[in-house]
Amino acid sequence: MKPGEYKDQTGGSLLRAVKILTAAFILIMTFLGRLPAGAKTYSYWAVRELIKGYTVLSAWNMDKLTSEHFYVKFRPEDRQGAELVLATAEMFYRPVTGDFGYVPAARIPLILYSSKEELNGSFGWDAKQSAIGVYWGGAIRVLTPEVWIEEKDPARLKETFATSGPMAHELTHLMVDYLTGGNYPRWFTEGVAQYEENKITGFEFSDIYGSPGQQFYSMQDLSQNFDSLPDQYLAYREAYSAVRYIVDQYGEKTLFNLIKELGDGKNFDQALLKSLQIDSTGFEANWRAWARQGG
Repeated sequence: MKPGEYKDQTGGSLLRAVKILTAAFILIMTFLGRLPAGAKTYSYWAVRELIKGYTVLSAWNMDKLTSEHFYVKFRPEDRQGAELVLATAEMFYRPVTGDFGYVPAARIPLILYSSKEELNGSFGWDAKQSAIGVYWGGAIRVLTPEVWIEEKDPARLKETFATSGPMAHELTHLMVDYLTGGNYPRWFTEGVAQYEENKITGFEFSDIYGSPGQQFYSMQDLSQNFDSLPDQYLAYREAYSAVRYIVDQYGEKTLFNLIKELGDGKNFDQALLKSLQIDSTGFEANWRAWARQGG
C-alpha cells in the first residue's frame, strides 16, 4: 500500500463498533439530564471510558510509542510525526495539569492519522472539515504534522507544531471533560481550550471586536447551536472572549472554580451564579461591554 493508505484488516467490524458506541453515547447523554448529579457523572464516565477502549482497540494493528503520560498509535511511515507528537504532548502535560490541578489516572491515548481524509473519516465528517486535532471520548486524535506543516527543517517543524499545533488545546479539552464529567456547554470548553493554549503557546485568533458593524452571536446561540453556527470563526472567537472576560474581571481562580461547580453537577447558569455572583443575562451584558471597550 502507498503511504497514507490504510485498509481495515478486520473488515470494518471495529470501526462499526465504534460508530455504534458513539451513537449510543449520544442517545445516553440525551437522558442523563434526568438523573441525579452523581449518577449522571458516573454514567458519562462509564460510557466515555468504553468509547476510549474501543477507539484504542480499533488501532490494534498500528505501531505504538509510549512516554511517561501518553502513548501514540501510528502507521510505520508516520514514525517521525509520532515522535514529535509524543514529545510535544509531554512538553505541555505538566503546565496544563498543573493549571487545572488534575492528573489523569492512566496514560492518555493519542491516535495519529496520515491524512485529513482519514481523520475526518474516523468521525464520519465530510471532506470540508480541516481539523488537525480532535479530543473525543477520552482520546486525542491528531493529524501527522508533516501533512499540514510545510517546514522541512526539523527544528522549525518542531517549533511550528508546538506553537500552532493542537496539543495544548486538545489536552485542555480532556481536562475540562474529566473534571466536569461532560457537564459543560460546547462554547465554554472551546473558550477554555483557547485561553489555556494562548497562555502556554501565545497562539490566538485575530480580534473580532474592532470590526465596525460586526453582528455577534448571542449567548443563547453559542449555548444551543455552537457547532452549527454559520460563522465558526466568529463562534470560536466569541467563546474565547467570554472566557478571557471571566479571567480578566474575576481572576483565573474563579474560572477554575466555575469548572469545579460544573463538576459538582450544577448546570452552567447555576455554576455561573455560584462562582461569579451574576446570572447569565448580566454576564452576557457585562462581557459585551468589556469586549467592545477593547477587552
